[in-house]
Amino acid sequence: MEMEVELERLKRLVFELLLTTENRTTDFLELITGETMIPCVLKQVTATQAPLLAVKEGPRDAVLRESLLRAEKSGLVVSQNIAVMYPDFIPLPIHLKLAQKKEGIGKIMRDLNIRSTRDILNFGWKKPGHTTDLNGNPYSVTFADNMAVPYKQYTITFEEFATPGLHLLEYFNPRMLEGKEVQAGRTRDLF
Repeated sequence: MEMEVELERLKRLVFELLLTTENRTTDFLELITGETMIPCVLKQVTATQAPLLAVKEGPRDAVLRESLLRAEKSGLVVSQNIAVMYPDFIPLPIHLKLAQKKEGIGKIMRDLNIRSTRDILNFGWKKPGHTTDLNGNPYSVTFADNMAVPYKQYTITFEEFATPGLHLLEYFNPRMLEGKEVQAGRTRDLF
């Protein structure tokens, strides 16, 4: 019983770190699951005159993107993501890669090694019936069968710009650690 309590405490700590880290979420997800993250872009559309949500500027052209990250081996959906991308404030190499819809934002940033800062706007846990998109509209997540879903909302500002180029809302599957034993910086499956 005491071991189960300690394991639950460690899982809560892992989620707290995930929700508050200012580093690339993809890297953290790969570390805690022990698997490579594979993106699946559900929707990527141009939205003219989208409001710049993170700062109080006027409307800008934007790209709305919804995606999933799946663990490569297990196929588990680890996160569901909504992003508003502002091409005027994204370095061209990143923008071109994002347009191809083949890679996740975190992997592109890691591969191109472009400097950026993150500003966490909000994080916590929501009941599945209370999950929303970036505009506060009801939004359904694929792992809505859980009691509560962890989420993080943040912006990414690239080094050469003063305005955020990305505004993201990520919902994480709270079951991603089930059947995993956290050990010295890696995870392994429990039998």
